[in-house]
Amino acid sequence: MKNLTFWRATLLFGLIAVLLLALLPTGDQMVFSGQDKLLHGITFAVLFLLSRQSLPAGASLWLIYPGLIGYGILMEVLQGLTGYRYMEGMDLLADLLGLMVGHLVVLSIRKAQRKLQVSRL
Repeated sequence: MKNLTFWRATLLFGLIAVLLLALLPTGDQMVFSGQDKLLHGITFAVLFLLSRQSLPAGASLWLIYPGLIGYGILMEVLQGLTGYRYMEGMDLLADLLGLMVGHLVVLSIRKAQRKLQVSRL
């Protein structure tokens, strides 16, 4: 049985840390083109996985999307207000793709677990 309090605290810490990092000034130290979008995707895939662990058993994975998309929108708006960061629509697309990747990971794990259970019978 998973510990919901632990996962919820971890998710909250992750959300706060990501928001703080998103609002810090950045230099132009891009290693490759598209690095920012890749980081958005990875971040939101991880946030999806943490969110999944934070839900009670049997809750729909689709509950995660509105909250994290809203979080992504808030982050972009706040970045636009800083004067040194920019609000970018493509970041939101990268966030959504990251959520979808996280969702696919969860579904793949579930499928593998079902196969293991069947093979043990």
